[in-house]
Amino acid sequence: MYTILAINIGSTSTKLGLFRNENPLFLKTVHHNSSELVSFRTFIEQSTFRREIIEEVLRQKEVKLEDIDLIVSRGGGTKPIDTGIYRINQLMCDDLLSGKFERHPANLGPVISLSLSRKIDVPAIIVDSPSSDEFEPIARISGIPEINRRSGFHVLSQKAAAEKAARDLGKCYGDINLIVGHLGGGISIGAHKKGKIIDASHGIEEGPFTPERSGGLPVLSVVELCFSGDYNKDQLLRKLVGGGGLTAYLGTNDAMEIEKKISRGDKNCEGIYRAMAYQISKEIGAMSAVLKGVVDVIVLTGGLSHSRLLTEWVREMVDFIAPVKVFPGEDEMQALADGGLRFLRGEEGAKEYD
Repeated sequence: MYTILAINIGSTSTKLGLFRNENPLFLKTVHHNSSELVSFRTFIEQSTFRREIIEEVLRQKEVKLEDIDLIVSRGGGTKPIDTGIYRINQLMCDDLLSGKFERHPANLGPVISLSLSRKIDVPAIIVDSPSSDEFEPIARISGIPEINRRSGFHVLSQKAAAEKAARDLGKCYGDINLIVGHLGGGISIGAHKKGKIIDASHGIEEGPFTPERSGGLPVLSVVELCFSGDYNKDQLLRKLVGGGGLTAYLGTNDAMEIEKKISRGDKNCEGIYRAMAYQISKEIGAMSAVLKGVVDVIVLTGGLSHSRLLTEWVREMVDFIAPVKVFPGEDEMQALADGGLRFLRGEEGAKEYD
């Protein structure tokens, strides 16, 4: 029997799970609202905050580090890599902390995991990193040669939801086409073709706006904003990631709070929330074109998929493409543990990040 500690740092949450083989001994999610995060100008400034949360949960659950056989973390923004399992090494952590490929709190997960693993001399790994890249070459072309479109999205969540949908259909993931939308603090929509994600909206700089991100914007207007003199670089980045989307329009990233206001007749909240559903639906339509209209099922997952209001608005717009399945929340923690178990049992080897 193996004991596996899973760590998953998201933009608006910190999640921990302790597993005995594939069975969870506990799962804990700590949510962070806009008021908690507004004081952090960069993701690196959240490092102590996130680590202290993890350590406090472990103390509360009376977890003895020496009983742990493996630490597995959600990956972060590294250079493009293949899907699968990677050992966390110092080079990976250096790239994550530099922010040169991506600036996101998820970058802190592998760094904290490696630090904890060194204390107890056990391996630390990531599984299906958000930087995993299965894009077809045509998907990388952006519109100007200096910028390539990059793979950077909720690969772990999307793959887990796609596998679950395939099982529900009585089919193999590698035999069907799906469109998967991860709806959370970040939103990404992916085109899954026969077991590979051949295109997807970038979870930070493309696609629909989210509870705290601007999503894709009219680019010329962004250039004007950059040179307006009203903002420095850090302020603009904060406006786009962390202070955008629902937070910018409504002052909160809490969908439950927004839905309560909608139920009390707040038309402004309803209009903005519906616009987010509208943009999600547009992106699903774009991915249906990537798959040439051959789509077996559309899957909605992630924390925001708990919202029946949001998912029904999306369903109304896209169910002409394919049936819609909703898997509220996500299976990321289980997917991390399952990947860790495959590694410990020798069923799947770990690649080296170099």
